[in-house]
Amino acid sequence: MNWRYFYIGSVVALSYILFLSWNSEKEIKQEFAEASAIEQSQTEESLPAGETVGLVEIQNSKLTLKISPTTGKVWQARLKEHTYLNNEDSLGVRLFGFDRANGFKFYLNSGFVAQGKTFEVVEILPSSLRLLSVDGMVSKEFTLKSDDYELLIEDRWVGQLPLDVPAPYVAMYRTDQRPLDARDNIFENSSYTGVAFNTPDEPYANTRLRSVDERIEYFQRGGWVAFIQKYFMAAVLTPSDRVQALVALPPSDESDTYVMGAISREVKASEVTSGVNHRVFLGPKVRSDLISRAPDLELTIDMGWFWFLSQPLMMLLSLINNLANNWGVSIILLTVLIKLLLWPLSAKGFSSMAKMRTAGPKLKEIQERYKDDRAKLGTEMMALYKKEGINPAGGCFPLLLQMPVFVAFFFCLRESVELRHESFFFWIQDLSAPDPFFILPVVFAALMYLTQQLNPQPPGMDPTQAQIMKFMPVGIAVIFVIMPAGLVLYSVANSAISLVQQKAMYKKYGAPSAPA
Repeated sequence: MNWRYFYIGSVVALSYILFLSWNSEKEIKQEFAEASAIEQSQTEESLPAGETVGLVEIQNSKLTLKISPTTGKVWQARLKEHTYLNNEDSLGVRLFGFDRANGFKFYLNSGFVAQGKTFEVVEILPSSLRLLSVDGMVSKEFTLKSDDYELLIEDRWVGQLPLDVPAPYVAMYRTDQRPLDARDNIFENSSYTGVAFNTPDEPYANTRLRSVDERIEYFQRGGWVAFIQKYFMAAVLTPSDRVQALVALPPSDESDTYVMGAISREVKASEVTSGVNHRVFLGPKVRSDLISRAPDLELTIDMGWFWFLSQPLMMLLSLINNLANNWGVSIILLTVLIKLLLWPLSAKGFSSMAKMRTAGPKLKEIQERYKDDRAKLGTEMMALYKKEGINPAGGCFPLLLQMPVFVAFFFCLRESVELRHESFFFWIQDLSAPDPFFILPVVFAALMYLTQQLNPQPPGMDPTQAQIMKFMPVGIAVIFVIMPAGLVLYSVANSAISLVQQKAMYKKYGAPSAPA
């Protein structure tokens, strides 16, 4: 019995058990925190700093909002169909919200500049709320569109209008902290979180909150300003016929709160007295939905460097899912389709590798014969390549040309809210979360190892480098342990198809499928 392999196997098995235990404990803590939040929400209502009266709730099938009846601030927005945990009893993810424990706050307010008012409730309906200022000068009405993620706000001056017509505004206020109800993992925290603008000169201008150290302002008609986080966003969508300033402001000296919003300019008195309307989107970043709401709003989905490839791939993935009705199956089917379309390039690369593998014994003989004469070695190797019709770079170059497509698909899957809490089969119940039993990373490592056995070792490779390459599958598998299962599933499907294609080409050219 080889005790060395027994020892290595024991260490790997123990590490797997410990990691599995740690992962289970982390899930239990998440569920406990969620249960505590539900219990607290049912027993007592916590109020944001500065509020003294209980919040008023309105809702539709998509959203639940909590609004202050005295200040008119929207203090909470929950997405009903996108829960924090992957179970039916979990509360929805919050976009707007507050946490008295760590000082986090993210809320919406609107009205007229320099005209702070105190309000009273006039009318409450299930999906709307109407307020009137105590002095009777300003009315405010909130309406949730039916079965939609949009909030409509109307601010109207109903009293005696001042000589200087007050400027209407709508703004979001936020501290620079991790989003509420976001998963606490490296992969999720790496996604872009910050403010973004849509302007005539730049369809998508973005910056992180901590980088806003001076006033950012765009004067224009139309456009939008949004706060973006992984999977979700809150956006103020302005009308194309209204002149306004889209702004982002750093915290004042006595505050830690950033401001993002729109201030209307050149407003007529008749517009103020008839009511100024604001549209606010609070929901998931689904590309097909965002396209229908406002120009360029789909750019808020971070598709990476190859966005021009990622966007059509996402459209195609959605079309396939309409038929397959399973996002995991759709990922596999689209991967198969991509591999078939790129087969001409892959075939060139694999055929070059097969020829290199076939000529392997002759290459070794030349290397042994001329190991002390580098110049002669190079000459003889090039002569052999010419005789056998081998292009030394032929195996790599066609595969490198395919990389933009696979990187684009990677970003497409990384930012797709459609995969969140979507199951595949068996043990994978959430394609946006890591594989709970690490089976897919292990399968990928095995496929990568088998692929390494097929690939010819480059001539003259340093022995130390060759040994390091042998451990590459294990290193990548460790990285895949923390990556979403949907991404790892794509990598497994891609590697499996490549392995089958490569074996077929080796068989065609009579190349050995195992190292000599």
